[in-house]
Amino acid sequence: MKKTQLLALSALFTSLFAQAASHHKLVFINQYDANQDWSLSLAEFDKARESRFNITDENNDGFVDESEYVFEYKNRMDNQLTKDRQGQIKQTIIRFNALDKNENARIDLSEYQGSGERTFTYFDTNKDGVISESDPAPKRRAKKANKTLTATQQREAQIKKLPRAKRVLSMPTTHSFKGLLTKYDANDDKTITSEEIAIVRQKIWDLADENNDGWISEQEYLYEFEDRMDLQIAKTRKSAVKQTYVRFGILDKDKDGKMTLTEYQASGHRSFNRFDTDNNKMVTLDEAMPKPYSKKKNKQKAKNQSVASNTNY
Repeated sequence: MKKTQLLALSALFTSLFAQAASHHKLVFINQYDANQDWSLSLAEFDKARESRFNITDENNDGFVDESEYVFEYKNRMDNQLTKDRQGQIKQTIIRFNALDKNENARIDLSEYQGSGERTFTYFDTNKDGVISESDPAPKRRAKKANKTLTATQQREAQIKKLPRAKRVLSMPTTHSFKGLLTKYDANDDKTITSEEIAIVRQKIWDLADENNDGWISEQEYLYEFEDRMDLQIAKTRKSAVKQTYVRFGILDKDKDGKMTLTEYQASGHRSFNRFDTDNNKMVTLDEAMPKPYSKKKNKQKAKNQSVASNTNY
């Protein structure tokens, strides 16, 4: 790989990490910031964590056992998944209207396949007839130059990203090469042809056109997407609950099957200290992002810390 490509990839990964860390910090502050001033002190954090611990301890015995820990997590996750589902439905209706080029409240097959053809043309940047890793990344539309924002405006812009940052449901997207592979690479050869896209979209069309009238109504389009979305929700939920059991095992340091407030707070402090990059016992949106974990030496350590300190949901 050429040096310029390596530098570009390095810059991309750094940018992606910064975005992920920024979103994580938004959620982290938001869930514990009782007075909603977007400044989270250690004392405020400890108080909020203790309150959550007491809520989770349903039998009030002073401990949180595995079933209590998982049950509390499931409730919060299910509430967020319900919000995510509603958001996905709104976006699906927007997509339908975008596909309905002649605005007759229904989509014909040419309109539906036309979207797939435009996707193929957009991602086949080297014009060799297939979409693969060898295709240079498509050029994004140039964003309008932003005027210089004040500190207050910058903070408001960050806060507007909170709903997206809180999402736990992720549907396969055709906005990335990885998403395209998930949806269209039927033979798993890591390349996508226009024919593969057309075949997959024809299958989706046939499923969606429930009354076989040759058109897809908004309701039919929505029903088909909801079926796929509900399967993804079940998959997401199963995986997340599995990780919750793993987290409990890590937090339960003495392996007695129950967690003390001290053990619970220790996990929270690892997250707090990671975001408190200026070590002033205060986490704010303005302070520097934490450094990414090193790849090799701290790989297992990073994994354990990530699992142990995942307190978002």
